[in-house]
Amino acid sequence: MVAAILVAVLATGCSGGTRPTLTDERLVETPDSAAVPTVAGATAGTAEESAGTALGPGEVEALVVEVLETFPHDATASTQGLELHNGVFLESTGLYGRSDIRRVDPATGSVLQSVPIDEQFFAEGLTRVDDQVIQLTWRENTAFYWDAATLERIKEVSYASDGWGLCYDGSRLIMTDGTPQLTFRDPMTFDETGRIPVTLNGQEVYNLNELECVNGMVWANIWQTELIARIDPATGVVTGLVDAIALDAPTEPENAVLNGIAWDASTQSFYVTGKLWPNMYRVNFVPAPTG
Repeated sequence: MVAAILVAVLATGCSGGTRPTLTDERLVETPDSAAVPTVAGATAGTAEESAGTALGPGEVEALVVEVLETFPHDATASTQGLELHNGVFLESTGLYGRSDIRRVDPATGSVLQSVPIDEQFFAEGLTRVDDQVIQLTWRENTAFYWDAATLERIKEVSYASDGWGLCYDGSRLIMTDGTPQLTFRDPMTFDETGRIPVTLNGQEVYNLNELECVNGMVWANIWQTELIARIDPATGVVTGLVDAIALDAPTEPENAVLNGIAWDASTQSFYVTGKLWPNMYRVNFVPAPTG
């Protein structure tokens, strides 16, 4: 199942052009052909353990979601970024004229505070750096810095690319822009400090969306799939794939796709949701069944 879906990620049949554009999303041209990945059996379930799993050349650790708890989520929120901080979700929601940054009660899904973004901006991924939150925009080349406690805007900075996903590994920002690149940035200035291509079996992987940095690895939602990739930022290699098909995702509208991943260090588990999803899930990533 994972391998079959990955073929679509790596090769979306663009020989006659690009994919249809969704009303709230972006168009990315991807390669015409790709190799099918080798999927290895997993040996550990937690993020920390699976980050250290030894894999052979070309192998990708196969993981699935184990649902621990289900919570309500605002089904009108086009989730673009998600963080858990001091027991509250920090969430970035998108769409022109509807984008905001909000604080959300994890247990009830109630919006505790919402700050709208100017209508010319399409909000994207976000991450927390100490007492600040940094929020991307899609095509507006602007990142906003917010106070994590009050959601007061501190400053804004410019960058040259699209903005998709963002996470913080404790020393640097890691960003995606729809291309196969991970871009590294200084958390204070937002200046680019480096980049690396993301590959799987030597093929570049496009559409890396919402990100979460955990224990030295980058976990990335792959847009328009039910997959979450685990990426080694030192090499750019995809070392694991989570098949999240077990989640009760809505089938309509078309753009209600998996997007939103937050790490809960206190329980060593993840929260995941999607754009316009009515539910938020607390999950573990565990070995995929074999045989």
